Amino acid sequence: MGNDIPFSFELHYTKAADKFFISHEDIREQYENSLKELIAGVHPERIDVKRIKGKRNNYYRIKIGGYRVIYTVIKSRIVVVDTLLAGVRGDIYKSMDGLR
Repeated sequence: MGNDIPFSFELHYTKAADKFFISHEDIREQYENSLKELIAGVHPERIDVKRIKGKRNNYYRIKIGGYRVIYTVIKSRIVVVDTLLAGVRGDIYKSMDGLR
């Protein structure tokens, strides 16, 4: 599988997500590759992604080992992914209270 997708997309990171990814470059790489596969439609069944339930139902999470990455898609035709949080499974959902 090539990493080339037929269109471009943008990734934006909040300060909290970027801080996590600075010390977890391997998780950032897996996250970005997972998003590319989802957007391109290449084996999306391999990606463990779910919509967040409740009042933040426009947020999604990708499971990468023991970590979770919370993101939202801002535009659907021109894909802009806003990465909100990243961290260990038990802590990440507690941190969502501070999101807009």
